[in-house]
Amino acid sequence: MLLYSPENKGRILTIEHPTESTPALMVFSGNAGQLLRGDIPTLNILKAMRQRAHRNGVAFTMHLQEAGAISKQSVGMTRLLEDVFEDEITIFRYGSEETNGQVRDGMDQYIVSSRHLAVRSRSAIHLSMVERKVMRRNQRVALNTSYDFMLPNGEMAYLETTGFHYDLGLTPTSTQISRLQAVETRRGVEQLIQDDLNHHTSKDHVGLKGLVTFSGDGNTRGFIGTRWQMDRVESLKLGLGDGVKEATAEINVTANLPHSIQQEFLEEKNSFTRLAGHIVNSAIDAIDVTTGSKWGERKLDHQFYRDFTINPEGLLVPLHRFDVIENNVFYNFANADHYFISTLFGYHANPGCATD
Repeated sequence: MLLYSPENKGRILTIEHPTESTPALMVFSGNAGQLLRGDIPTLNILKAMRQRAHRNGVAFTMHLQEAGAISKQSVGMTRLLEDVFEDEITIFRYGSEETNGQVRDGMDQYIVSSRHLAVRSRSAIHLSMVERKVMRRNQRVALNTSYDFMLPNGEMAYLETTGFHYDLGLTPTSTQISRLQAVETRRGVEQLIQDDLNHHTSKDHVGLKGLVTFSGDGNTRGFIGTRWQMDRVESLKLGLGDGVKEATAEINVTANLPHSIQQEFLEEKNSFTRLAGHIVNSAIDAIDVTTGSKWGERKLDHQFYRDFTINPEGLLVPLHRFDVIENNVFYNFANADHYFISTLFGYHANPGCATD
């Protein structure tokens, strides 16, 4: 595994994984509401994402969560996307009207895809209401888009990408809510796949290869800056269904980004608050060393995936031909919540070459 971070704080942190697969697809995901606090930082992030997609020469999709949460001074996400990608992409906006109020006003979400992907269908699935005692009540949706997808060997395949929310925390209730959200997300994915396949004859289905990706937006705060509870990922993954694998398991940027957004604010105000921030950082480091845990870790949003093929009985059976070539974290901000993640998926043309 190779970590790469340029000296000037770097816009891209790269994690490479050893594999002999051929680059097939990039999936990007992040909270655009965080980025849109300023147009210039957002523009830089989008340019870096475009550069990486071009470098790998693959089709790509993006889920920009809460992209309507912008300041009055911002030109807006649509304008920024068009300025960077021009006519290379298809942009679809999910707002309150498109989701029957499930996406709140001002919290629009965008699904962006390169024109190398032909859109088949879309759906929005309502997730359970989540109540956080300190923060707020949020309505959540899982947004699904399916595509006709060309594999590196020229074979046509099926792609379904999903952006969803989850809330993991320290309590059993938050773990249960997260699992239920994952279950509802999976049901929406399975329904969209079934609807798509019903538009074709069973003969067309046989041998069709497919890839499903889940891009999760984690929303939780825990003990002393904890962003992510490592032991709860399995519950989330189980809710997404059998055979689901984590695409971003190796992303760990604790050493590259500050522990938490709160601490960064502390460290930037004045000499007193800077000192307080350093004390908090030291306390978290001490807990990490003493307990052998990762209480101070800022684990980024996760992506999961599974691949399949359709047998003569019309069932989806595991394919095991896709894997992960590379993960990226796109960042260049003082605020650690300003980031995007992506996965470069690879495809093995020959059966039996992929590793689980």
